[in-house]
Amino acid sequence: MDLEHLPITKITPNKNNPRRIDIANEDEKLSYLMDSIKRFGVMVPIVVTRRGSRYLLVDGERRFHAAKKVGLESLPAYVIKPEKGSKISPSELLYRMFQIHHLREQWGPIQQCFALEQTYARICRRSAISELPEDRDKYNAVVKALAKATGGDTRTSGDRVKFLRWPKTIKNRLYANPNRVGAYSYILEIEDKIIIPALSNYPEYFEKVPADEVRKDLFEKLDDSLTHAQEVRQVTAYFRAPLRKVGDKKRIGRILTKLAKNTAMTYEDAREELENAFPDIELSEPPTPKRLLGMLEKLDTALNQFDVEAIETATHRAKASKADIISTTNSLRKALETLLEDLEGDSSDG
Repeated sequence: MDLEHLPITKITPNKNNPRRIDIANEDEKLSYLMDSIKRFGVMVPIVVTRRGSRYLLVDGERRFHAAKKVGLESLPAYVIKPEKGSKISPSELLYRMFQIHHLREQWGPIQQCFALEQTYARICRRSAISELPEDRDKYNAVVKALAKATGGDTRTSGDRVKFLRWPKTIKNRLYANPNRVGAYSYILEIEDKIIIPALSNYPEYFEKVPADEVRKDLFEKLDDSLTHAQEVRQVTAYFRAPLRKVGDKKRIGRILTKLAKNTAMTYEDAREELENAFPDIELSEPPTPKRLLGMLEKLDTALNQFDVEAIETATHRAKASKADIISTTNSLRKALETLLEDLEGDSSDG
């Protein structure tokens, strides 16, 4: 990147600004930045890329608008230049934007999803992905492709994909109000704990009831009666259990429909009905601290002993798909990170 001083009249704001506000007129903190620029100038250069005779903003929307308002005629700017060709491709520009903003954590998760919409749609249209027969395989393929496109890790990309799979009507409501309390985590819980496992284990249900219809209905439970997104976990075991009998599949489908359509029905209510309908599905009690420590030690030993090549060489009875192992490993990693945060937070409080 070259550092230049550019005429402010030649700089074009990014119309896909993920903050989803009119920065020049709606950003409450812009006046503070204007005061700083009046006193000290623009201390941190903006980042742009050339578009014909003009420059497109990659980073520095607030600095641009504040400088314009105080009457500056030029701005210091790093100009991103393509390695080959005369123009940076949209995919390369997205990668650069995410590296800048993700590292500085300026965009929230919903704002990131807004910026990813077009890239996500293009990835989903790839024949190598769209033609995959299993929903979980499609999900894992999209996550891998999105991580590559943004330079992010698979865990974060997986969370973004879980949100991006949702209906546009729901997403647009949250793009307009990205700070709605609990909405993002609630969507992730529903997708991870109900929709994805149910699509894998009970695809027949979704041949009659579109997954997006279930998503929309469950989203309406996000009100004062839902105290925490983790309430969804009360029913997880039943949708992750691959019931084989046709009658059992129909029964779990009826309860899911009831949970989705009846906004007054809580996840605890659904769990009670599922317990009565499927008493043989074991719901383990929370482990004691000592038992948890033992389980973690055994898991640590097992992971150190496991050979990834065994996925391909295992006999039929010992086989497990690579996609399922990746999905479960990501879920385990998320649970361990949450546990660590809770433990470290508890230690700091004490």
